[in-house]
Amino acid sequence: MARLTRPRVISVSIVAAIAGLGLSACGSGVALSQARQACTKVERSITIYKKAIDPSTSPAAAVTLTAQAQSMLLSALPYAAAATSSDGSFNSLMTTIQEADRVPEDLLIDSLKRQCDTVFSNTPYLGS
Repeated sequence: MARLTRPRVISVSIVAAIAGLGLSACGSGVALSQARQACTKVERSITIYKKAIDPSTSPAAAVTLTAQAQSMLLSALPYAAAATSSDGSFNSLMTTIQEADRVPEDLLIDSLKRQCDTVFSNTPYLGS
């Protein structure tokens, strides 16, 4: 078995470190893309929900629109979960979206807006 000399060990270590950094950066980019996809659906959901609660919307249309808004919000969950899987800093977004099954959307909107504003910003990482 060949022995690695000290310079080769250092070279291999440097290459491995650089590759690791490159791969971690790719993972963060993928996570950010997934979080942004989730937030695009969140924004659509909020738009639909605002139409549902508009006073000029008929009660029957409001029920339909509210259901559509919740469906759109829940469709964001797989993207938020994938983002969280790649980068745990998106866990709060995923958790807030999960609450749509138990909590009325109007109680989630402020939190979702703040989280998605951060995701779409120049410093898109949510604190844990």
